Amino acid sequence: MAGNQLPAIRHVLPLTTVLLERKLPAPGTVTVRVREKVQPSDVVAEVQPPAKHYFLDLAAGLGIAEAQVGRYLRVEPGAPIEMGQVIAGPVGFARRTMRAPANGRVLTLSRGRALFEALEEPYQIHAGVPGIVVASDGINSLTIETPGALVEGPWGTGWRGWGVMRVIGQGPSDRLHTTQLDVNLRGAVLLAGVCDNAAPLHQATELAVRGLILGSISAELIPIALRMVYPILLTEGFGTAPMNRLTYDLLNSNAGREASLEATLREPYSRQLPEVIIPLPASPRLSSPERAIQLAPGVRVRCMRAPHTGTVGTIRHLNPKAESFPSGILARSALVELESTGPVSIPLSNLEVLG
Repeated sequence: MAGNQLPAIRHVLPLTTVLLERKLPAPGTVTVRVREKVQPSDVVAEVQPPAKHYFLDLAAGLGIAEAQVGRYLRVEPGAPIEMGQVIAGPVGFARRTMRAPANGRVLTLSRGRALFEALEEPYQIHAGVPGIVVASDGINSLTIETPGALVEGPWGTGWRGWGVMRVIGQGPSDRLHTTQLDVNLRGAVLLAGVCDNAAPLHQATELAVRGLILGSISAELIPIALRMVYPILLTEGFGTAPMNRLTYDLLNSNAGREASLEATLREPYSRQLPEVIIPLPASPRLSSPERAIQLAPGVRVRCMRAPHTGTVGTIRHLNPKAESFPSGILARSALVELESTGPVSIPLSNLEVLG
């Protein structure tokens, strides 16, 4: 039955309970407790990167015999030392020394050479949103709950950002230009329409923006976007499609509020979508976003393919029999009342739910 069709779902919700999962890249330490309140800048977990090891030829570096190295050693094996600290020396008129290449420790000394263990700074994971920790396994992941608006998109560049959301341009179809970017946007999360030029992406880097939300970008800009050091999230995809009006109006209505941009770089078979989270004051009794919604009359949908790509509408009814389309395809379909063109019959496989 068509009513049992479970299509792709993309959340565009003005107010819901958002559950944000923070996964550690390797086993580490979750530094917050369940039911603890957190702020966006709070460190909620740390991972210690694997240590790197080096052989330091102290005898050759100091220009002395191997047997003399112990006499000039300035650190105890196993004791922590800082980068640049003298390990051995000074020796001779030139007062030659050997210094630590990084923070770490000397593990052993043998035949005039030291085995040095370099310790990198722990990799820190920040909360990214204000909320309450509702779950944690202590070493691999934690979940933060926050009420707010939620917008999911199909593509992101893999970075995270947090800042006040500012709108640039005249609407969802407006092209992003360098003339729209000035120093007043420094540190902001920017909402714009379409980007078909690399120059604004580079200028946004110079302004140290915290993120960029777009309807679409030209496909040739993908490698450039992935090199940017701030998150970029698309709500439509690649090309020149404008941001759908439902999404744009929701984001635009929250301009001036702080927003978290989780521009997840999607992995194959992963359900996790890039998302914009706008924390809002709300009752703690809000429901969480639904993960499955059946196609049915009254359900709001977005068309994913031409000729109505990106348009939003509401299902009037599901056609009981398969329908023949101009492409020659015979497919189950729905009559959708599109906001821009009125009622149109669209294959079910071309629809995604906006729930």
